[in-house]
Amino acid sequence: MTVTAIDYQWINDYSELADAYCALLARGLSVQDYLRGMHATPCGTVSGYADLERRSSDVWREHPGQQYLIAATTLPGDQGEWLLGLEVNGFLGTIPHLVEPLSRGTRLVSHFCNVNAVDRFLWYEDGEARTSFEPLFPTGLNDSPPDDSPPDGFMELMEEVGFDLREENDEYERDFSMTTEATFALAERLTGVHLTPELLDKATFVTGLVPHSAAHGPG
Repeated sequence: MTVTAIDYQWINDYSELADAYCALLARGLSVQDYLRGMHATPCGTVSGYADLERRSSDVWREHPGQQYLIAATTLPGDQGEWLLGLEVNGFLGTIPHLVEPLSRGTRLVSHFCNVNAVDRFLWYEDGEARTSFEPLFPTGLNDSPPDDSPPDGFMELMEEVGFDLREENDEYERDFSMTTEATFALAERLTGVHLTPELLDKATFVTGLVPHSAAHGPG
């Protein structure tokens, strides 16, 4: 079955995750290598998404803007096992200076959105960015300079999963209602990792704390 935005409507049942999240998928990356690459100090495990949400809220309340909680588990996908890095109200998985090194030798796909509707989708292959765009404004890829143009067939894939790529005019206003769902579906089409409520609720996540200095880089 071809995955589309419809298959990710369940994300709206997880209100905190739907409002502000970051999800990263990297083929063959271990949890330990992920935490190390994100400059995280390991801080135990949590069982299921509900516990992760609670732990994330606790960290934000105790260390607002100073430390960020990340979590990771491994899942099956295309060509083997994939790491899932998940953040509630996070953004670290789309910071280039953190994720570009993690993508060397493999494929990495990540995306985030916050409560202000700021969002980003990244696709790396072996340390090289294949595409980067704002899911809320997907037609911006059409205006990319030649050196930054999306890979062949990528725009068609975006349309297949549910992005509305039609140009707005006086008679037509683009549909933004399924943007988050389409973003999760696009990540699955690139990785083969199928996220479900059951998976999130049963997963054991290894957590880590990332300091502000690592998140924002030198200086």
